[in-house]
Amino acid sequence: MSDVFWDAQEDEEPEVSELAYRRPWWVTVGALADLIILLAVVPVGILSLIPFVFLVYVFFAQILVWISPVLLVLNVAIFWWSFRRKQAATTALAALGIAFVTLAFVVVRLWQSPVVVLGLTLAD
Repeated sequence: MSDVFWDAQEDEEPEVSELAYRRPWWVTVGALADLIILLAVVPVGILSLIPFVFLVYVFFAQILVWISPVLLVLNVAIFWWSFRRKQAATTALAALGIAFVTLAFVVVRLWQSPVVVLGLTLAD
């Protein structure tokens, strides 16, 4: 092989790897929380097609609505951090976390149960 091919590659600066970024602790904690929520929502969502099992999903949605301000702020921060560093998996997980909280609000409102956020009942 000629040296021309190898010389052209050596002139370019190497790309910064995703492994070069040190992930903050709050991103790790938020990603783990989102994974736990994902692993809980998907089976309950599938089982909610069975009559009366939907009540389990409504209960889970009420828990998500209760802690929704914390989840939303954390997921928006994770989304912003990971989007800037082009970390697709973490960005998608944060987007799913925001979507699950939004879906929980919709389920609680459709079920016409009281919306309680951090212990405060929201009026209609």
